[in-house]
Amino acid sequence: MTLKTKTILSLICNAVVLLVTAWVVASYFIFRNREFGNGAECFMFFTTDSNILAAVGSGLVMICDVKILQGKRTAVARPFTLIKYAGVVSLMLTFFVVIVLLLPTYGAARLWGGTGFHMHVAAPILTFISFVFLEEHTRMSKRDVIFGVLPAIAYGAVYFLQVVVFKGWLDFYTFNRNGMWYVTMPVILGMTTLMSALVRMFRNKAAERRLS
Repeated sequence: MTLKTKTILSLICNAVVLLVTAWVVASYFIFRNREFGNGAECFMFFTTDSNILAAVGSGLVMICDVKILQGKRTAVARPFTLIKYAGVVSLMLTFFVVIVLLLPTYGAARLWGGTGFHMHVAAPILTFISFVFLEEHTRMSKRDVIFGVLPAIAYGAVYFLQVVVFKGWLDFYTFNRNGMWYVTMPVILGMTTLMSALVRMFRNKAAERRLS
């Protein structure tokens, strides 16, 4: 696949993620939504926050995609890559948590119906494909793995304070069921670290094939 073809496909994937995510989040302020609350309530959910982060990363990568097509750049800027990376790992965590933990509790109709399909399925898949296989890049270092974990750490701290300490939120992710936050939180952090390392590994393998 030529650089031009990959860049065009990357531009399309990133544009879909950015535009659809923007519409979905805007819809939470326009229409009543039973999955992610109404208005600002949507920002309580990691699903919303991770999709917004991934959409911002996609928008930044699009800038580089356009410049690559214009012949002004040969690769995506590293800061934009790291932001997109953090969004991709966060969406992979969302996808995994939905499949393994939430699907048995809430059911497919609620989690994958309506806006949930984009937020839980389409966006994770599109961002992963574009980040790993389509965006021009160099290899990522082991130290970069922390950038993929930081959003989960930040959200986990807020969730712990709101659910366990201040009891201002319902335990909608059921991470504190039977008071077991001290088990689920480290498990989630461990899964996130593993996912961050795997995304980096897949991307580096794709980069090695591209540069060989």
